[in-house]
Amino acid sequence: MRLLKTLVILVVVALVIGAICLWRLPADVGYRYGARYFGPLSLAGVSGTVWDGHADGVSLFGNDLGELDWTARKQPLLRGDLVTDIRIKGGDIDIGGVLTRRSNGAIEAEGLRFSVPASRFEPLFDGKLRLLGTVSGVLDGATWWNASLSGASGSARWSEVGAVGEVEAHFTDVLVDFASQPDGSVSGTVHDDGRGNIAVEGRFVLRPPMLDGEATLRARNGDAQALETLRHIGEPQPDGSSHVVVHGGMLRLP
Repeated sequence: MRLLKTLVILVVVALVIGAICLWRLPADVGYRYGARYFGPLSLAGVSGTVWDGHADGVSLFGNDLGELDWTARKQPLLRGDLVTDIRIKGGDIDIGGVLTRRSNGAIEAEGLRFSVPASRFEPLFDGKLRLLGTVSGVLDGATWWNASLSGASGSARWSEVGAVGEVEAHFTDVLVDFASQPDGSVSGTVHDDGRGNIAVEGRFVLRPPMLDGEATLRARNGDAQALETLRHIGEPQPDGSSHVVVHGGMLRLP
């Protein structure tokens, strides 16, 4: 009986010491040993502790997003999951939500709100257009596991929409909805809010990190100014509409 009590005490002491060490573990040490589990995310200039930390730089698929602050939740660790509330703040990017690393290596995002300037998507147009406005929205959920994306769904709004090429064109807000597909891709629809003189209808498919999409732009009510604008955007069609095609590394932005 005394031996059993001694073993129990030793186990409790070991658990307490382990918890204290983990509590005070420097974030850079934790990241050094766990970086391989972060999938497409990479950090630089890591400081603080594994519970409350900071990174001077965070990148996704090699794309620099800004600085990162996080706070880890302690209870999920009992089941082997690392759940963190994150905030990414760059000069033109703001992202916040919950990231979870499951014990099986999967990385999940939940309620991830984002705001980025539309100019970040200019590489999709081969530099032919300068984009104006801001794209903001929410990634309701997504899972990155075994180099594939699944369970993704969300929506976004492109506000103060504008494009500068041969002419400068302005549109009303553009709305986007997207969701994962059985083949592992993410597909979505694009449409305007119905208040402007130019109607936008499109669709896209994302296979990280590549995106392919197309949209048709039409002048509402035969608006003469809208028709003239469409002659300089995309590929003019016989019916007066314009066909726009995008292709490129959506997640490799300058």
